[in-house]
Amino acid sequence: MKTPDWSAPAKLIERDDSGSEMSYDFHERDTGTLAEMVAKVAGMTAHERARMVIDGGAQGTINVAQIVELAARDDFPV
Repeated sequence: MKTPDWSAPAKLIERDDSGSEMSYDFHERDTGTLAEMVAKVAGMTAHERARMVIDGGAQGTINVAQIVELAARDDFPV
C-alpha cells in the first residue's frame, strides 16, 4: 500500500462466517480514522482479529495481513 492517509475515515468490519463457506455476514464493529482502526485490530489477539477487515473508503478494503503491515510501518502514528 502506498503511503496511507492515517486520518481518513474508516470502518472496522467483522466477518461472521460460522455457518457456511458460501455465506458471509458482515457487521460494522467501530468507526474512526484509519490509524485508530489499525491500532484497534493490532491490539487484538490473533484469534480475535482473524475475521476483521477495515473498510478504508477510497483506500479500499484492508485485510488482516495488510493491517499488521500497516501497524508495523515507521510512520504509523498510534
